[in-house]
Amino acid sequence: MDRFEAVCAVCAPCLHEGRTQHILPRNLKNESEVISEGNHESSNSSGAREQRSCGAVRGPSKKFRVWTGSGHKEKIMKLKHWIKIAVFAAITIGVLLYASNLLRVANEKDAVGIYGFYQEPEDSLDVVLIGSSYMYTYFYSPLAYEQYGLTSYALASSTMTAPLYRYAAEIAIEKQHPQLLVFETGSFCYDIQQDEVSLRKFLDALPDSEIRTRAINDIVPEDLKSSFLFPFEKYHSSWNRIGECLQVAQDKADIRGKGYSITKNYATTPQYISYSRQTRKYNISEEGFKYLEILLDYLKEADIDNVLFVRFPDMYNYDVQDSYTKMIDMIREAGFDFVNLAGAIDDIGIDMNKDFYNNSHLNIFGAQKFTPFFTDYIMKRYDISTDHSPETDAEWEDCASYNDQIIANMEYLTENKAGGYLYTQRDFLADYIGIGEAS
Repeated sequence: MDRFEAVCAVCAPCLHEGRTQHILPRNLKNESEVISEGNHESSNSSGAREQRSCGAVRGPSKKFRVWTGSGHKEKIMKLKHWIKIAVFAAITIGVLLYASNLLRVANEKDAVGIYGFYQEPEDSLDVVLIGSSYMYTYFYSPLAYEQYGLTSYALASSTMTAPLYRYAAEIAIEKQHPQLLVFETGSFCYDIQQDEVSLRKFLDALPDSEIRTRAINDIVPEDLKSSFLFPFEKYHSSWNRIGECLQVAQDKADIRGKGYSITKNYATTPQYISYSRQTRKYNISEEGFKYLEILLDYLKEADIDNVLFVRFPDMYNYDVQDSYTKMIDMIREAGFDFVNLAGAIDDIGIDMNKDFYNNSHLNIFGAQKFTPFFTDYIMKRYDISTDHSPETDAEWEDCASYNDQIIANMEYLTENKAGGYLYTQRDFLADYIGIGEAS
């Protein structure tokens, strides 16, 4: 058909006749000349003009003028321009956010350990331990489950300072509603409670949330707040640490792939040192008392019944100051418990020449003694139910199934004083047995 067809804009007579398309002249120069009202003409095969009576008159179609006019083309071009800008901006923001999260690693071990806490199913933990590295080097949670059926996790970071305790407690309660909260008291001794490095190890490992923002606004020094709230300000120049950051991302992916952390934030250094006791003052700082009072007030307001404050054993010989007694009195007057395990080394069975990897931390041999001792203590003192959902028990039975392999690996490395700091699933599950024996 050697004719040009086009759709009429608005033509009541044509619609009445049931026509939706009209035959237009071949010599029509552009669609804007389509007749929208009046006569419609078409050409036959001989080129003669043929008119259809529909009462229309020639005139430019508004519809075709909107879609084909030069003004509309300019609008389309502008729209495309802004769309390109918007897409570029979105991609740029996405890349910056990804880079910010990737590089936001103040401490590799704490970034991985705290990430693991957030992977635990809600309300699946019986006990949450809050404090410094004492918590995750002394207590091996999968062993406590294997022996007592207790589920637990150390929501802790190295050199964790007292201002962070109140927010760690809120996170633990909001996500887990544990039957018992345990706090390590050594953090109240620090003279500088708002140390940037210590704050970053915990706060920069947390996912963005209302609690994290509130903690930053409450306890971070004014001149540092913006770099905590917008971490890229701090970490944008950390590309020289990209290898460590990518490894942290991989360790998180391993936990995410499994669905949970196998070792529950346990960490150790496979070595041991001989007994060499040094003297230290055990003195609660003025700032320590300030943040202890804030924590106690929060726990009372939150109506938390089972709270235990613990002093952990180590190699130091402490010159205990009056402030130590004052701390204990404050804790007990608030209605919470305190236990001093520094004097329980013999009861625990710790070998001072074999069970520490440095003056302040137990190795795998010490952790195997401390974990059941402390678990037995809290199970006898607190009415903790170990009834869990089938899904929770399945997770923890899986974690406990690796205990023999992990403990054997760590004992072998410790006996050989391998050194290094081990904290990832990759570290613990590697096959170390027999290394160095073949020649």
